[in-house]
Amino acid sequence: MTTAYTKTIRETTPAGHQRAVAFALSQLLTEYPDLPTPHWSIPIPQPEDDRALYGYLQREHETVEAFQAYVKALGGEVTSCAPVEMYGRLVRTHTVVAQWKGIRVDVTVTLPASIDVQAAL
Repeated sequence: MTTAYTKTIRETTPAGHQRAVAFALSQLLTEYPDLPTPHWSIPIPQPEDDRALYGYLQREHETVEAFQAYVKALGGEVTSCAPVEMYGRLVRTHTVVAQWKGIRVDVTVTLPASIDVQAAL
């Protein structure tokens, strides 16, 4: 659902787009204050890329449970990449892509490849 505020400022300028994304993030954090804290970024809008808000779960929040919390709160589609070796361990990156208040939100976590995230959801 797009709020009137986010729709109005998102359609004007790149700065307006970023304000709309920041507003949606503040709503998400207000409505779900217990969600784990990822590293958030708001990329500069590009015509070929509709990502608006990107979160990366890391350090103490780099867990299946933290990722599950975002899947539950946001809904959306979960995708998983092929396993890769990183710092001597086999890992896989998982991303939930969802719409929140009319803003696309991606939340990503990197976990050991042995963890079956799809089964855990």
